[in-house]
Amino acid sequence: MKLRITHELDYQYSDEVFLEPHYLYLHPKKSSMIALESYDIQISPTPDFFAKNLDSSDNIQQVAFFKEKTKHLNIKVVSEVLTTEFNPFSFVYHPYENHQLPVKYSPELEIVLQPCLIKSGVTTLIDQTARQIAASVNWKTGTYLTALNEYINQFTYEIREEGAAFDPEKTLLERRGSCRDYSVLYMAFCRVLGIASRFVSGFYYGDAQQETNLHAWVEVYLPGGGWRGFDPTQNCLVAGNHVPLGASAMPNLIAPIVGSFRGQASSFFSPKVTITQYEE
Repeated sequence: MKLRITHELDYQYSDEVFLEPHYLYLHPKKSSMIALESYDIQISPTPDFFAKNLDSSDNIQQVAFFKEKTKHLNIKVVSEVLTTEFNPFSFVYHPYENHQLPVKYSPELEIVLQPCLIKSGVTTLIDQTARQIAASVNWKTGTYLTALNEYINQFTYEIREEGAAFDPEKTLLERRGSCRDYSVLYMAFCRVLGIASRFVSGFYYGDAQQETNLHAWVEVYLPGGGWRGFDPTQNCLVAGNHVPLGASAMPNLIAPIVGSFRGQASSFFSPKVTITQYEE
């Protein structure tokens, strides 16, 4: 499937400000399932220096530096990607005993995956709820992961353009949240039972009528299956409709844009995402 993604972030300031360096995670991640056909980024005012790096999690990070004062910051990215549909269940657990919870990694893998196993935000309530859900599906790993999708998907969804994700217990108690809140809760449910998980920021394309926004979901590392994506907001597995921009054990490290300004001014933020399917 060929997708054209237009992502615009617009900041207006009530007075002139100095922009500190801005860190951007707006570049689609290429993989065996996603090919990047084209990428164009336009920034106003034009940065005095613009760098492109790979961060500690192998995500593409772009950094913009500014010298002059400004009353606005506009970033527009147009990407064209080719996604491949695939069967997310097409793998065999190896060692096979990991088809039952809790998941146990080899000592070598556990070292590599350690950041994705840290039980941040795991409270007694999170632990108890995770075990109740696991028991309801006879502690089967794959069934548990899809059951988490279904469980969280019943919450009240809300769009929240700015701010960090809620703590997992807050989302669980209030049974509401944005896609990033759902994802952080999903990660906590995974880690409490030994499943390495990481947060993914990007886009989801359902159909031409569906409203589009920046999206978030989760990838879990399954022995024999590698990284597999689960999306509690859409109640689906990642299988060709998702386009990642970044993945990290810590969600705050891959926010689409991170930066600040110096000056006595109020700021007003307006994001816009448009995704269209196209043929050459």
